[in-house]
Amino acid sequence: MTENIYWGVARKGQVLRVAVPDINDEFALERIRVETGCRLEPEQHTELEIRQMIRAAAVKEAGDSLAGLESAPPAGDKTNSWESEPIINLADSLLETALEQGVTDIHLEPCNEGMRIRFRRDGMLEEYRTLPGWICDPLLVRFKLLADVDITERRLPHDGAFHFQGCRESNVRLSTLPTQLGEKCVLRLLPVHDNDEGLDSLGFGAQTLAELRRIFAKPQGLFLITGPTGSGKTTTLYAGLREIIRRKVNVSTVEDPVEYPLDGANQVQVNERCGLTFAAALRSLLRQDPDVILVGEIRDEETAKIAVRAAQTGHLVLSTLHTNSASVARERLFDLGISQGVLDDVLLGVAAQRLLRKKTGDGKYRGRTAAIEILLADGNYVQGNIRDYALGLVQSGITDMEEFRRVLG
Repeated sequence: MTENIYWGVARKGQVLRVAVPDINDEFALERIRVETGCRLEPEQHTELEIRQMIRAAAVKEAGDSLAGLESAPPAGDKTNSWESEPIINLADSLLETALEQGVTDIHLEPCNEGMRIRFRRDGMLEEYRTLPGWICDPLLVRFKLLADVDITERRLPHDGAFHFQGCRESNVRLSTLPTQLGEKCVLRLLPVHDNDEGLDSLGFGAQTLAELRRIFAKPQGLFLITGPTGSGKTTTLYAGLREIIRRKVNVSTVEDPVEYPLDGANQVQVNERCGLTFAAALRSLLRQDPDVILVGEIRDEETAKIAVRAAQTGHLVLSTLHTNSASVARERLFDLGISQGVLDDVLLGVAAQRLLRKKTGDGKYRGRTAAIEILLADGNYVQGNIRDYALGLVQSGITDMEEFRRVLG
């Protein structure tokens, strides 16, 4: 066994019934005896079954932790301190529960009743529960300490990050904002490891997939993806970059923030406080012999001009814009000082993307898929515009008209 994974199924006196992946591994069993101080009755289970047992227990513990904190402690009781065991367990339990349920964001919102907790799953915010008011401050302080942000300043927004290791691992990005009722906090749960999935994992149609691969195979030029926050732009760009990395080229990124690890790429985190802006990082990166450059977002004229110049001088440049459609991207770049002639020379295409929930056989929604439009430099769409593409998803039974109207109007 490379990992001493086990789970105590039941205990009677000094005898522990224990689930292990190999009942004949005496070395592992002896370690468990030492750790527990019990005589063992080993049961054979797969590692997956054991991890499921551990996760189920963690979720139950999360519910127990929350239930045990519903009433305020007596005056002078130290359980309302951020460093008390109940508050620490509550913070861990929230993260464990969210990860188990496939949540991407945890919203902690002050309200008149105390603190409302909502989970974002498949793009939708769902009510989880409301905690009593006395828990709000110590719980927020606990998360802020983990993220290494100032706990004494509550009048200003804060951003930070930390790594969580429970039954599942996650990188957690914290953002706080002072509201009229108190500090609001959002925790974004991000993967720790690169999932190594390419473009074919995203479920695009055959024509779209072929065109994306043709663009990502180009030695130079500019390709943009547009759409609102949370529309899967980074996921699509990373999937394309994974296929590029396999060609053994120098891939570098400039991002704010770096959300996902990307094996084989040099990822640079923007830090505007110390002067490392998108433009400054991009200028330095161009002296690092890059082949492919990902700019997390083109926000200003300086970044736009450097990105275009890089695309003109033998680099493939990928980036995002916050516009509603692919057709508006050219106008946005004109506003940023890029001329029509230069764009005609470097622009490979512009994609726009939205995420729609997938309809399951029992009528529920589970998971999401992308609706995409790709507008080529010649003015033609690859597989119709984004509404055409989404209607195709409806006709294929992948989603329905209710979700189509919710996302695209």
